[in-house]
Amino acid sequence: MHSRKGRAAARPFRLSALCLLVAVLASGCGEAKRGATSTTTTTVSTAPAQPALHVGVVGPLRLGLQGVRVVRGSLAAVAGEPLVLVEAGTASADAVAASARAHPDSQFAIVGASARGENVPNLAGIVLEQGKAAYLAGVTAGLAAVDAGGDAPRVAWVGREERGLVTAFGRGVRAAAPGVAVLHQRSLAVPARCKEAALTALERNAVVIFATRGLCASAAAAAAHEQNRPALRLRDFLLPAVAAAAVVREASAGIFHGGEDVVFGPSTGAVGVRALDPRISFSTAAKARAAAQQLAGGVAQAG
Repeated sequence: MHSRKGRAAARPFRLSALCLLVAVLASGCGEAKRGATSTTTTTVSTAPAQPALHVGVVGPLRLGLQGVRVVRGSLAAVAGEPLVLVEAGTASADAVAASARAHPDSQFAIVGASARGENVPNLAGIVLEQGKAAYLAGVTAGLAAVDAGGDAPRVAWVGREERGLVTAFGRGVRAAAPGVAVLHQRSLAVPARCKEAALTALERNAVVIFATRGLCASAAAAAAHEQNRPALRLRDFLLPAVAAAAVVREASAGIFHGGEDVVFGPSTGAVGVRALDPRISFSTAAKARAAAQQLAGGVAQAG
């Protein structure tokens, strides 16, 4: 899909009708009308408007790009559009791969998940660096714990033990607040169990609760809010719409990375700090955003 941008072309200036008449009767327009002001007429051709790129979107993903027409619906309803973006979690990777195989003239992308194992030439995975997001979550949790005060502030990881993310979260906490302890309150990814684990962490004097995703994170946040404590989740530090917009812009220029994963990290703006729990102070949120900017600028992660 190539996007050809037309450019308005100006034609050469034309002599006015009056000047032409005088030029016939005299030796030239300049001599016959010496000292007078001459006028010229300019005609400009306007290129036809570029047609909008149609993008099928499955899920709540937001796109605010000019020259793009967003068509929302189920995977089956939008599969025939030139570019189809499917937000991770709204359809399985197998279903998206099957739809891509059935529509080889369309380009498909799963936003927020890998498609590497599907081996479909017109399907790409748009992967956001969750490890960097977990690190920023740890930084924010550490800053919020210090802001809450107390002799021995604690934050808690609630839910499944995802080793890579747990490690990144702990590094973030230590980088921002070396004196803050991290509690590991493990539980199955079942809402009732996650809420119970969060309540246990709060009883152990945790002042910030973090859970990764889904209903487990929502249940953990509900437990924290019952005691007026802030809660964080991984999505607070992931911006899939930024990555999706980059994919659309490249598609408009005829570029698509089918059959592979495209990774988006802090430097792309797809990993950063979104709107945080209102129980987190403005000053803490500002410090967290400053840390995100440093990470985007390539400053090495501490901790």
